[in-house]
Amino acid sequence: MRITAAIVLALGGAVIASPAAATSGWGCYRPNVGPSDPLNVRASPTSSSAVVTAVDWNGEYIIALDAPNLANADLFQVHQAEFSVCTPSNLPLGARWCPVKLFGGDTTLAGWLKRRFVDHNECP
Repeated sequence: MRITAAIVLALGGAVIASPAAATSGWGCYRPNVGPSDPLNVRASPTSSSAVVTAVDWNGEYIIALDAPNLANADLFQVHQAEFSVCTPSNLPLGARWCPVKLFGGDTTLAGWLKRRFVDHNECP
């Protein structure tokens, strides 16, 4: 199913009751966790912040990097965007927290995840 870009009005961890939207290109992720080890998406970029949702490896959500200008982005452009939006900038990329949007059905969630726990994936 092709999902088109739309305006998303989610602020850190808020749930929005609007149609799901994502981008196309390489701006999405897939969890790099096992079936019994869900990926926690946090409300802010720290392991002590509240869990917004736990994402299983089965693809329940489309996970997209929350960065500008990623429509039809290639992998190099996504990698550049990660270096500009993932924090803290003094750490290697895998150790940084990245802002993401999660799209599933009619629900959109916003949060942060540790970059080392996801792999790049082409957006649907």
